Amino acid sequence: MLAEAVWGRRTEASSQVGLRVLVHGLRRALGATAIRRTNRRYKLIGDVDADEFESLAQRAEALAHAGAAAEARDVFRAALALWRGPAFADTAAGDVVRAEADRLDDLRLSVHERFLEVDLDLGAVPDVAGELAALATAHPLRERLQASLMRSLARAGRRAEALAVYERTRRLLADELGVDPGDLLRKVYTDLIRGGATSTAVIEGPSQLPPAPSHFHARAAELATLDAVCDDTLHGHRPTAVVVVSGAGGMGKTALVAHWSHLRAARFSDGRLYLDFDAHPEPDTALGRALLDLGVPPEDVPCTAADRSARLRSIMATRSLLIVLDNVVSATQARPFLPGSYTSALVVGSRERLDGLVARDGAALVSIGPLRPEDSLALLRAVGGLPPAHSDSDDLRDLAQLCGGLPLALRIVGAHLRLGASTAGLLAELRDETTRLERLRTADGDAAVHPMMAVSYRRLDEPARRLLRWLGRVTGGPIPVAALAALAGVDVTTASGAVETLARANLVGSTDDGRVTVHQLIRMFASGQGQREDDAATHTAGERRLLTWYAHAVVRADRRIRPTVRRSDDPDAALDGPRRPDGVPRIEGLPTLPDVASAVEFLDVEADTLTALLGRTGADHPDLAWRISADLRGWLQRRASRSTWLAIAEQGAAAAAAVGAIAGEASLRVSVGIAHSLLLDRVSAQAAYERAIDLYTRADDVAGTVDTYASLGALLTESGALDEALEPLELAQTMASRLDDPDLTFKVELNLGFLHRRAGRLHLALQAYETALAEAERSADRDWLAASAHINLGRLRFVRSEHDRAAEHYLLAVDLARTTGDRMREGMALHGVSDVLAATGDRAGAVAAMREAISLLEPLGNPRLPEMRAILVELERAI
Repeated sequence: MLAEAVWGRRTEASSQVGLRVLVHGLRRALGATAIRRTNRRYKLIGDVDADEFESLAQRAEALAHAGAAAEARDVFRAALALWRGPAFADTAAGDVVRAEADRLDDLRLSVHERFLEVDLDLGAVPDVAGELAALATAHPLRERLQASLMRSLARAGRRAEALAVYERTRRLLADELGVDPGDLLRKVYTDLIRGGATSTAVIEGPSQLPPAPSHFHARAAELATLDAVCDDTLHGHRPTAVVVVSGAGGMGKTALVAHWSHLRAARFSDGRLYLDFDAHPEPDTALGRALLDLGVPPEDVPCTAADRSARLRSIMATRSLLIVLDNVVSATQARPFLPGSYTSALVVGSRERLDGLVARDGAALVSIGPLRPEDSLALLRAVGGLPPAHSDSDDLRDLAQLCGGLPLALRIVGAHLRLGASTAGLLAELRDETTRLERLRTADGDAAVHPMMAVSYRRLDEPARRLLRWLGRVTGGPIPVAALAALAGVDVTTASGAVETLARANLVGSTDDGRVTVHQLIRMFASGQGQREDDAATHTAGERRLLTWYAHAVVRADRRIRPTVRRSDDPDAALDGPRRPDGVPRIEGLPTLPDVASAVEFLDVEADTLTALLGRTGADHPDLAWRISADLRGWLQRRASRSTWLAIAEQGAAAAAAVGAIAGEASLRVSVGIAHSLLLDRVSAQAAYERAIDLYTRADDVAGTVDTYASLGALLTESGALDEALEPLELAQTMASRLDDPDLTFKVELNLGFLHRRAGRLHLALQAYETALAEAERSADRDWLAASAHINLGRLRFVRSEHDRAAEHYLLAVDLARTTGDRMREGMALHGVSDVLAATGDRAGAVAAMREAISLLEPLGNPRLPEMRAILVELERAI
């Protein structure tokens, strides 16, 4: 995709080299960590002019909405100052690039329009007039520009010229598009005819809006959507202006609608009605109240809901009205208030998505979620009465994080701060998840998070309530629906239906791939409900079902990642779960993993959930915990931080010991040893290997013993104990020769080659490495094994100053490591590439390769990173 965007067509594989060169060049220009490669994709890290431009534009629009016109003008100006010509003018013109360039250029023009409007409103008529005239001439069909030009001319006393602009635009619209001018242009024209240049509508009729919220922050995109719906309706692009503002309780729906409604009050000159369906739950009662408020005599209010709705539509058709309905539960409640013309608007606030109103009646949906961290911090400071540079900013960030971006929670904490509470004290209270919701209330109980959530919970049917309580048991990350079904003890279809109910109530969300997400505070609420409504035995049974599902899913992934791994028994026979008549487990919704990449990606996403699940429930279900830990080893080696790997392996070993799974414990002790070895804790590593050898000997497992002796030999070699390392390696070699197992022979020969290389016996090292590579070719896990062989051959060739051959081995290793998802080996291979390039004089290439190697190894916590960073500094100095 990236190559296609750059060159405008599908490229041959060889062109990928050119792509790498371009990426390395960007890294040199932007910094070592500017571009990272994850899941075979490149990701740009940091600020980009286009992103900064859009961010500034949104901020300026929000300031304008908030009435801070002068600040908005400055921010608009800063956004436009980022431009130095048409978007991507010096970039190859592929279709993808052209489409993005067109979008950015159009956005730039819109921002320029808004900047000039704001500047004009601030009275800068002489400064703006010339710029407006030039821009309006260049874009004669943009009505907003023509309207601003008319206003500037009229304010400058050039009324006749302003009217001429209208007439010219009217004719052009008719000739070119066959349409009449829109409402905005017509209004400016009407004002001019009546003798005013920029008249403001007189606000009449009922004005029932709740007060505008104090310290309103962010929500620029949502405000823009509300504006766009009304503007589109005025210009004939939508039949009616109807918006559903949907979000969980406490997310700030009412605040958003109130803030926007006050900003746009002048647009609805005949009145602004506000009806709270908590007070008037029946539509006919609410309709009657609306008609009375609009001046209909009581005796003329129709008796039926249908007639009242028709009367309201007639009134809205002849007036400019805004109706705000709050706390609406269903589309049925809101539908009688739908306007029948473009002059009025309906905004509906609801905890539900109101899908029917969107699907049947064309309502626009504005879903509001948690505030971003920076916006959360700003709201907390504002409500708390704290200056922007408050000395406790780190504690404030922690407080904001504990509120999860929920505006109500942030306002409550801010109120406590304003009333004298200390940040340290509040942190101490809120860090305890079991009591956090109870602490998120004001002293008088007038504002509280828990009751807001309880309202939504009470409205659910029992299956949805039960599933939400189960979700309270899941921490770490998103969870597949099938795993949630297993946890709840229901089939996937039933779970999917309950999830959809929860999603409509804004109590859960979903990822792009369909996993279920839940806000941290809602999860805590659900957990508390589970503690109150379900007994301990129910929780234990659910945890076991969930662990069973993950045990089956993880072993399925591991069979792709490590196709030749030896297992001490048949996992399918040993694991829990319902079974088919032939005895095979019937576990619903297990992931389809056709290849190594999909298996690695599955475990990448599930890692946080699995880590949390094992840590919380593994001790209660050791027979399942050790199996999951053992089957995660392939992923842990390739992708996880060394500390995470070590923690999971040690937990698994303890669980295996608890149930007497000797071979399982031995395998996990080897995993512990390798993790310690990579962390350069050689004493702990050796102790783990020796424990594994003892266990394998007791189990009469020759293959496991060979594998462990080979690992021990590599550890001793790395430690510099070369003579001591030879004994276990030779013993492993003798034992492996009787097994005819290519994977075991590969490992023994590879580590023997390592020993010979460290001892200076390069010809013996070469023989051992080539034997290892030949054994890798025999294995079903060929690519992963071969990556290690090529890394070691590359190092040997480099030591022998055979740079071309060293480069070939390292580049092969890079490709093989990427194919198998092994970040560690990819980083090691790139380290080798950097060494070769530096030795052959290509220091720029060496820097690029070393930067990429470091970016891959940093998440793993590789202890050799300080050495690599020092090498990188020296290389950069030499350029």
